[in-house]
Amino acid sequence: MNPKFILTILAFVALLAQGWAQEKTVTGTVTSADDGAPLIGVSILIKSTAVGTITDIDGRYQIKTTDDATLVFSYTGFQSQEMPVNGQSTIDVKMTSGVVLDGIVVTALGISREKKALGYSVQEVQGEEIAATQENNLINALQGKVAGVQINSSSGAPGAGASIVIRGLNSLNPTASNQPLFVIDGIPISNQTSAGNQLPSSGSNAVNSQEQSSFTNRAADINPADIESISILKGPSATALYGLRAANGVVLITTKKGQTEGKANVSLNTSFGWEEVNKQPELQTVFREGRHGRLRFNSDGSPLRFQTFGPKVYEGKTPTFDPVDDFFQTGTQVRNSLSIQGGNERATYFTSFSRLDHEGIIPFTEWDRTTVRLGGTIKVADPLTVSGSVGYTNSGGNKPHEGDKSIMSSLSYYTTSFDINDYLNPDGSQSDFSDGIIDNPRYLAEFSQLKDNVHRVNGYIGFNYQPATWFELDYKVGNDFYNDSRVRSIPAGTDLGSQSGGFIIEEQLNYRELTSNLYARFSKQLGGGFNSSLTVGHNITDIQFNSTNTRGEGFSLENFYDLSNTTNVFASKNASRQRLVGLFGILSLSYNNYLYLDITGRNDWSSTLPKENRSFFYPSVSLSWVLSEMATLPEPISFLKLRGSWAQVGKDAEPYQIGVFYAGASNFPFNGVNGFSLSTSAGDFNLKPETTTSTEFGLDLRMFHNRLGLDVTLYQQNSKDQIIPVPVSNATGFSRFITNAGEIENSGVELLLNATPIKTKNFNWGLSVNWSKVNSEVKSIKDGIDAIIFSDNRITNKLIEGGKVGDLFGWDFNRNDNGQLLIDDNGFPTLNYDTMILVGNAFPDWIGGLTNTLSYKGLSLSVLLEWRSGGDVYDTGYRNSLRNGILKETERGYEQVVFNGVREDGTPNDIPVEINGESLYRNGSRYNDSYENLLQDASWFRIRRVSLSYDIPTSLWGGKYISGAKVTLSGNNLFLNTPFKGFDPETNFFGSGSNVYGYTGLKTPATRSYFVSLALSF
Repeated sequence: MNPKFILTILAFVALLAQGWAQEKTVTGTVTSADDGAPLIGVSILIKSTAVGTITDIDGRYQIKTTDDATLVFSYTGFQSQEMPVNGQSTIDVKMTSGVVLDGIVVTALGISREKKALGYSVQEVQGEEIAATQENNLINALQGKVAGVQINSSSGAPGAGASIVIRGLNSLNPTASNQPLFVIDGIPISNQTSAGNQLPSSGSNAVNSQEQSSFTNRAADINPADIESISILKGPSATALYGLRAANGVVLITTKKGQTEGKANVSLNTSFGWEEVNKQPELQTVFREGRHGRLRFNSDGSPLRFQTFGPKVYEGKTPTFDPVDDFFQTGTQVRNSLSIQGGNERATYFTSFSRLDHEGIIPFTEWDRTTVRLGGTIKVADPLTVSGSVGYTNSGGNKPHEGDKSIMSSLSYYTTSFDINDYLNPDGSQSDFSDGIIDNPRYLAEFSQLKDNVHRVNGYIGFNYQPATWFELDYKVGNDFYNDSRVRSIPAGTDLGSQSGGFIIEEQLNYRELTSNLYARFSKQLGGGFNSSLTVGHNITDIQFNSTNTRGEGFSLENFYDLSNTTNVFASKNASRQRLVGLFGILSLSYNNYLYLDITGRNDWSSTLPKENRSFFYPSVSLSWVLSEMATLPEPISFLKLRGSWAQVGKDAEPYQIGVFYAGASNFPFNGVNGFSLSTSAGDFNLKPETTTSTEFGLDLRMFHNRLGLDVTLYQQNSKDQIIPVPVSNATGFSRFITNAGEIENSGVELLLNATPIKTKNFNWGLSVNWSKVNSEVKSIKDGIDAIIFSDNRITNKLIEGGKVGDLFGWDFNRNDNGQLLIDDNGFPTLNYDTMILVGNAFPDWIGGLTNTLSYKGLSLSVLLEWRSGGDVYDTGYRNSLRNGILKETERGYEQVVFNGVREDGTPNDIPVEINGESLYRNGSRYNDSYENLLQDASWFRIRRVSLSYDIPTSLWGGKYISGAKVTLSGNNLFLNTPFKGFDPETNFFGSGSNVYGYTGLKTPATRSYFVSLALSF
């Protein structure tokens, strides 16, 4: 660690040790200025400290403080107030209702601070908003609510994973993680999405296992109803204290701990929902199966039904079907939760139980989740408080087969001439129209299965020691453990299982993360308007992961899917361990309640880096200047703040990327002989940590007594010394060399607008708008590397120096210097396969959300609208449907056309040609490999969420046993307007754990869902 930084800390501690003020106890009551009613749960903080309390059921509070301290009172829906103690023992406060755009937020290390004191952007979402969405995955519950955050679901399947990217990708490595760190009650937890190894030894064209199913991201194990609030820490200034794991941002989750009302509060919530496909491609019903306008037959006279370019359909004589409508079913969700909380000033408790059962739109797919959580606090003695929380989750179900040779792949080929639900022969084998060329999707849904069963335990125990208001010692130790047990079985009679005789995979994934956090916090009013606080601490993290994979191939007996029934068995095991140690400190200074300065420093040691480079230091500094507290501004301006920050944060490598390693050879043991092979990659012995440097500026303006608020953030982040696998000559014996090799620059703007156009005694209309734009540029790549390829599948996602992250390249038609199509002697345009050109970008130009909330007495309506402008995607299922003639655009069959272009000699083309399946739609060099046909604009406008709730008056039942009841009707993804031709383009082909964007299709489609829910409190 930097010696100057240590000396600064020690000097400040010595200063704080001199002359502390005498403590005293202050009590009081907080009421509403409107009607005099006591306010329950008002937050009272000693200014410039993390010491605080809340009011009880009668609005009373008690807090230990000093004569020269200032108390800050904040409460949702009321304007915050600051009250100097000035020797008083009793301070009663009347709070005025109003739109509060500022208050107390949870920041790094779980420290509650005034938002106006922060020199960086933090956005908070309350737990009530999260639970009200009825989303099973809490990441999806944040969609459209947070500026600068892009969220994508991997599919519409039950238990499908979701990804969250804050301020753009900051890694050049296709396999690196760009997901933020998730922290629950101060303890980091895993949100990884592990695909494992789900592929057979032969028969699959999948690039990897990520596309084979929408694997669950582990944050989905959290019950949204247990959440008190979520803070999104975006830039390095906000996340620096969390160290290298927070380089991509932090999702800071605070769970419920109980209330000090002196009695138990019981809440019971139940809901029922149903869902359907929200968008689907248009299919043609003009032609039936066949080719060249005729039915197709094998040489023995048997029908060969594959393509749908056959004879015309004659209404009333030729049966036609809609395979999409006929295949998908109505999905259902049943959710029940029970929570009990209570306590007093000495102790609080919170316990909850929840159960979710989700049946998907694909038959036989399901996912369920059972959670139990217990948490609370107890004041052992006046200076010592013990807190803790433990949660258990059991989740899992049957995931649909997606990607290559999957349910959706088969559906993308399926003709409109045959009933998709006619899928079984009398002997139980698969019945399909294509003589074995195309699997029946309904058969795959029933017999091609991947079942997972996850057991997870996470929690912590914490000790907080506050012998004086100026000193606080906090220690927490936490653990996060889960076991993911999977079984995948594929019958021999399917396309994927045909070459291996069918196969079964049994896989066990085990993850354990142990965290220890200790910090000491000192605060002091220095006089002359200056206040100060210092926090110093350390962090230790130990992460272990191991997996075992056993694959059996070649089933001996039909319909008996077990390892004991296979003729070849392969086994592999992987394990890794990673240790992180960090020392950190933050010095906070304020002057006259309008100038706030934070200075932080952290030094990390990582076990995944070379000994010489594993220790690295990074600082940050942030400034908040509240002009409205310093000077009298024009009457319409209620609040005005300028803020700025500069910060650095590091990022280490994945485990075991230095040097050379051996691994178990694929498909071994074989005939009793084991095998190991040299890894195809080697790591640089001089590998350095990645470094992200960020500069951020912002403005916070509120007007008309906080009825209108605007928050603007401008930022730039440069991530250099990128750790990536670069290609090397095969003569070295390796294909990749892991080294530091590039820099990315992310810059952007974020806007937040809050307003209350109408507010009366009974009616309130509030709206919130967020808008953000990110520009990600590849500043440099190591010499000798032309490009870094993320994915190559006719549309290539690759990075080149000077380009943008997410750039997509494709094949264009041959053209002359004027851009006109060149037509060959056969009368068709042809593709230029010599060079790929830049054709689009996977990321949107901007994203935005608008939430309108209207309330009248006990009735409340909330509508969330979401926009995504720009962003291109390749639908991996669209080309299948185009080539097989099932899309509506292929109805133009057997027409004579003249393509608009020129001949080689420059004369206009005048050659008439016939459009049919073989001449055009199935021809890659003439049509379906063209980026113009493959790449689509994924812009959208959608009604993301609508909720209508009613608080039933207690007068209906007297309120003797039931203290509150609310009924809610809600819906998600209710309307979608997009130029995209296929299913909802939001789904990510490579899943939630992938760095690759710009690809969709062959995933379970996104859904439109409706819910009816009832909430009771006792």
